[in-house]
Amino acid sequence: MLQDGVYHHTLLKRKLMLWLRRISLMLGGLVFVLGVVLAVQTGSSKQVVRLLSEQRFPFDALLLEGIPGYCQPERAKLDAVREQGVSLGIFLLTGVNVSDPRTFFLSYFTPPPQGPAWIGWAYNPKDPEFEGPILEQDPNGQGIPGTGGSGTDPLPDNQGDNVKARGVLVGIYHTHNGESYTGDGGSERKGGNGDVVVVGTALKSALAKNGVQAIQSTTVHDAVDFMKSYTHSAETVAKMLKDYPSLKLLIDIHRDGLPPGVNKSTVNIKGKEGAKVLIVIGKRNPHWQKNAELAKEIIDLGNKKVPGLFLSEISYADDARYNQHFSNGGLLLEFGSQLNTLGEATVSAEAVAEVIGEWLQEH
Repeated sequence: MLQDGVYHHTLLKRKLMLWLRRISLMLGGLVFVLGVVLAVQTGSSKQVVRLLSEQRFPFDALLLEGIPGYCQPERAKLDAVREQGVSLGIFLLTGVNVSDPRTFFLSYFTPPPQGPAWIGWAYNPKDPEFEGPILEQDPNGQGIPGTGGSGTDPLPDNQGDNVKARGVLVGIYHTHNGESYTGDGGSERKGGNGDVVVVGTALKSALAKNGVQAIQSTTVHDAVDFMKSYTHSAETVAKMLKDYPSLKLLIDIHRDGLPPGVNKSTVNIKGKEGAKVLIVIGKRNPHWQKNAELAKEIIDLGNKKVPGLFLSEISYADDARYNQHFSNGGLLLEFGSQLNTLGEATVSAEAVAEVIGEWLQEH
């Protein structure tokens, strides 16, 4: 009798655990469906679809879970799968990207207006490159050019007296100089100038080969106070426009940040692997539509020359300017993510230089 009682108790416990798992699965599925509906309604669903489509469901890890006699390589593999799953789960449920410290603050202190912060795809969908405080004056107390809100091109018509300066059409700078790539085993952020500055140098050199004179600023803007990086880079942009009034394009070069477990994106460029390029536009700029029109022209031209070079959708930020208020030619380009290699980013820089060269010939 005692054994029967223990048996029935164990059976009841197993049934209870089974029902709890089923209920948890149903609740999780319901939350996921509601989240997708919310994402579709807010227009941020493409980010979710791209994120999930890059995942591989770890059936092997589930099958091996709990199997006795695990050898060390199998244990290491399972641990890696668990870490990726936890990182991706945190990203989807809280919006926190464990590889991007900025999201620790964004998710809790600035909940997105289009949905709860715990909906993962509400993570910064309208502010992909956090700008920090926006100042109408520089730290020296001088007014920042281009903030009048007239919507006209702030670039001066006067080409100046410097013959050399008159030929410079593209200005390259880096608000987040330390951003780097881990695809080769390096760190995703370095002190001072990181890999994105090398990408900028590659772009400048490739532009010269295409007959376009460009300048590059390697002034570090993010070393002292990361949250004021754009305030510092605004001074660099203002000086560029003053010294080179003929500039038609002002390009701020970055790389994207993705959570662990998400695969990098590449594109075949003349037989080499290159990083895909994302263009970001800030809508707080009074003439952001003109910058967006430029971005669309660059994307269309680039994807005709090299299909898939640019991500077809522009990433818009509602509460940012990214120094694009200085010029209708201001763009923020993200060459891949931290998961790419520096080599892949420079391959793309050479392709982008050809696109820019052709665009300048038409304009």
